[in-house]
Amino acid sequence: MRIKNIKVYFLKKKKYESAYPRPTFYRQGFVFIKLISEDNHEGFGEPSPYITDPVNLIKMIEKTYLKYFQNKKLNTSYVARLKKNCQNSLLNSLLPAFDQAIFEIFSKEKKKNVSKILRNKSLSNLDFYASGGMFFEGQNYQKLLNEAIKSKRDGFKGYKYRPLMPANNLSHQQRMKNPPPIDIKSIELFSSKLRLKLGPRFKIMIDLGCRCGNIRETRYLFDIFKEYDYYFIEEPFKRSLKSYELLNKIKTNINIAGGEHINNIELFHKWNKKKYFNFFQPDTNLMLFSEINSMIDKIGYEKIILHNWCNKINFLSNINFAFSLKNKILIEKNIIPNPYDNFFNIGKQEVKYGKIDFREMIGYGVTIQNSKTKNLEIYEKKI
Repeated sequence: MRIKNIKVYFLKKKKYESAYPRPTFYRQGFVFIKLISEDNHEGFGEPSPYITDPVNLIKMIEKTYLKYFQNKKLNTSYVARLKKNCQNSLLNSLLPAFDQAIFEIFSKEKKKNVSKILRNKSLSNLDFYASGGMFFEGQNYQKLLNEAIKSKRDGFKGYKYRPLMPANNLSHQQRMKNPPPIDIKSIELFSSKLRLKLGPRFKIMIDLGCRCGNIRETRYLFDIFKEYDYYFIEEPFKRSLKSYELLNKIKTNINIAGGEHINNIELFHKWNKKKYFNFFQPDTNLMLFSEINSMIDKIGYEKIILHNWCNKINFLSNINFAFSLKNKILIEKNIIPNPYDNFFNIGKQEVKYGKIDFREMIGYGVTIQNSKTKNLEIYEKKI
């Protein structure tokens, strides 16, 4: 199979406002690609919107396509071989989008969905947890509690929230670099209400967004999470092995989750060697399907929780991968309304009542539904 063309897309809301903090790419926009084979089969791919800014990302995609993919004869292992010898971190982060697209092209040639290309026998169902809980400081915690209660009522296996964010709502990159402080007392009070309302068996999780640093305060926070039986604590510290050395001083026995930033198998091995994470959270927008399978071979299914936070193409890439596995893993489901969802049509492949009605679609089953959506800037370039 040869690649004949690529289409690069950039979507951005002309005007996006929200009374609550939202993912950075809701406002900034996001990029996706469509590869076209010599037989005119098309494959979608969606890189992580956090790799770099959209303008630079588009330039990277064009350069990468021209150098590695245009008129190249490809198979499903091509990107894996390419990435194995790649020393460029940005390119490492971009290549999974091409992997997604190539697998969809091959699935269309075989008239199967991508999960069946990855593994002939698919799972029959999946388990999801609801990922929401983004509110500003000073806003009513009752709304957060209502969201958690609704998540349980809707059939999710658990609920994850974030500590209240400062009113200036820094960008994702700014929060990673200079994490805002956490109101520990409000977390303690909210945790007691959560456990009381949700019961003893429902999973409660928190994404700390790399906001811990002080040993005494972190130890106190972890004691709270232990008392209220949190299933895991996500990214308590900055994304460096040195930052996670604090765990050795705190000596906690609570589950720590992380790794959504990992973009190659070598980096995974470095983190896994230190044993800081009880759960790894890979995503098919940063890791190849084959790389996540290698992670599972190393640490087992029970230690994998799929990160699944972005847009429809990446959502279906993650879902197809999860259905291809031999055993179920827990999967994140972003429950915050996405301003770009109406641009795509994915049929009935939505998570409802904590489950997904996964049909035998060819490819990922995603199409562009409305390219003339109001209040939407659309950039499209064909090479």
